[in-house]
Amino acid sequence: MRTPRIRTNTVAVAAAVSILAPLILGFASCAVTAEMISPDWTPEMFFKNAQQAMHEQRFKDALFYYDVFLIRYPEDYRGRISARYEKAFIHYKTGNLKTAETEFRSIIALYDESPYAVLYHPRFRRLSEIGLQNIAKNRAVNDKLFWRFREKQWAEEQGDTLLDSDDSPL
Repeated sequence: MRTPRIRTNTVAVAAAVSILAPLILGFASCAVTAEMISPDWTPEMFFKNAQQAMHEQRFKDALFYYDVFLIRYPEDYRGRISARYEKAFIHYKTGNLKTAETEFRSIIALYDESPYAVLYHPRFRRLSEIGLQNIAKNRAVNDKLFWRFREKQWAEEQGDTLLDSDDSPL
């Protein structure tokens, strides 16, 4: 009779481990900490890890890698413009359009004002311009989609209804 008891306990422990292990590993792998970044990392390693984090939709981790890169390699002007663009793109992709717009504008300003602009690859200026155009299109589409809602809301605030609304009398 003792053998089934041990087997039952073993099965229960195995079930608990099979449930908890992925959760613990998942939580442990989600957050990037400063201890995970070796002082020996090259600029390429930062970009590789940031791109991997973006691919896995770990946008906070990707931003962290780019931030550490920007601090650790202030003299890498080509890498800096790339990292700044990638950060702006992450903000755009995650819907933080105000921050993305500010970042895209600051990148374009660097091309116009920085003495190091000759070192920057021209694609990041163009991509930043495209990012600003996409943000403007996004706002225009939202304005068009929600104009009727805003019009109805305004009418209700005025104590009126729209003549062509579903709830208006014929």
